[in-house]
Amino acid sequence: MKPFLNIILLVCFLFFFTKNIRAQDSQETGKMKRNCIKVGTTSLIKYYLSYEHAVAKHFSAGVMASYNTTLFPGFTGTVFTRFYFSSFDKSGWFAEAKGSYSYFAPTTYSDYDDDPKSLNNIPILHGEHQGSVDYRYAGISGGYKFVLSKQVFFECLTGIHYGKATFGSNDTYMYGPDFVNIELRQYNTHDMFYLSGPGYPFHIMLNFGFTF
Repeated sequence: MKPFLNIILLVCFLFFFTKNIRAQDSQETGKMKRNCIKVGTTSLIKYYLSYEHAVAKHFSAGVMASYNTTLFPGFTGTVFTRFYFSSFDKSGWFAEAKGSYSYFAPTTYSDYDDDPKSLNNIPILHGEHQGSVDYRYAGISGGYKFVLSKQVFFECLTGIHYGKATFGSNDTYMYGPDFVNIELRQYNTHDMFYLSGPGYPFHIMLNFGFTF
C-alpha cells in the first residue's frame, strides 16, 4: 500500500509543480498548440480515449478513460502528468506519472469439483455469477513522442504500475483461455488478475493523437 501512496503523492506533486512554473514558459507556450486528444491501446488490450493539456512548455496534465475487453471487462479512469524533455509540441522523450481507478465485472465462480474424466486436470466450476473487482493503482512510465505534422503525432511508452484490488466475497475462481495441464491455483481469480490480468505490473502503450 505504501508504494501506491508514494506514487499518488508524486502525481499530485508534479501536477501542482507545473502550475508554479507556468509563468516561466508563458510566451513560448502561447505560440504553440496546447491541447491534444489521443486514442490508444495497451498490452492488456484496453482501449483509451485521453485529453491532455500543456500547462507549460515541458509539462502537461490530463485525464484518460478506457474500456477493457479481456477476461476482466470493465472501465478505468486515470489522471496523469508528464514532463517533456524537449517540448510538448516537438518530438522527444517524456516521463509520466499517473493514478487510476478501475472497476471490472468478470464471469466468476464460487466453487469447483474435480472432473474424473478430464485428462488435463481441468476442474468443473460451479456458482457462475458476475464478479466485482475494484482496483486502485498508480504508475510511472517513460516514452517517446513522434510529431508527424502540426496536428498529428504518435507515441509509445512503457512502465510499471502497482495497486490493490478488492474482489467480491464469492469471486473465487474463473476460466481462462487454453488451459492445459495446469494447477487449480491458476483458476484462482486473484492469481489470474495479478499474473495475466490488469494487475500485471508492466504495461506497454501505443497512442495516436491530434493536437489543437
